[in-house]
Amino acid sequence: MPSPTPPESPTVPHSSETPTAPHSSETPTAPHSSETPTALYFGYTTEVPNLASVEIKTVHPETLLDSPAVFTVIGESHYVGLPALDFHELCSCKPLPSEQTHETPLAVGAEHEFHFESNRLDAQTTVEGKSLDAFPGPDDATVAYRFGPDAWTTIHVASSGDGYETYHTYPEYDLALYTETNLTPTSSGVAGPATETTNQTTKPQR
Repeated sequence: MPSPTPPESPTVPHSSETPTAPHSSETPTAPHSSETPTALYFGYTTEVPNLASVEIKTVHPETLLDSPAVFTVIGESHYVGLPALDFHELCSCKPLPSEQTHETPLAVGAEHEFHFESNRLDAQTTVEGKSLDAFPGPDDATVAYRFGPDAWTTIHVASSGDGYETYHTYPEYDLALYTETNLTPTSSGVAGPATETTNQTTKPQR
């Protein structure tokens, strides 16, 4: 049963579309994009990103760290917004303009770890390229969208409310790209620029 909508939930910036329920039945003819993607880009910022140029597929309000959050599947991947704690994650199959962007190849065996820190929270994300048969399916996801046969984006919010997991499946690569993000609030202090560290490896496919 979907989680109850939290009060005063944030809205998706620059979008007039009404949020739709998880597990949308819409199925475009082509998975993910009209062009075959080769990498996934993760951009992090304390500012609300401009989503005017992306297609909103489904929106789901939730709670993270006891604050209103929004989870959105977009035409190229997903957006997670936690405005109260100045955290915004935009994931796309196309390069992002953000300076704090991490590129992960769409390949089984790819591993990527990166850390985003602001004056309000720390975010630690791990990315792992798994085989397509490792995808658990959409049934337990908080929000899910099917782009085409075996092509899904799913987001699952941790029961503890301090993080989330995503899957992006690419049948053309026999790939289920898995991410896990853990969020830790920090004491508010003097505002300063966000910082990040990154580590990336790609293991040979077995």
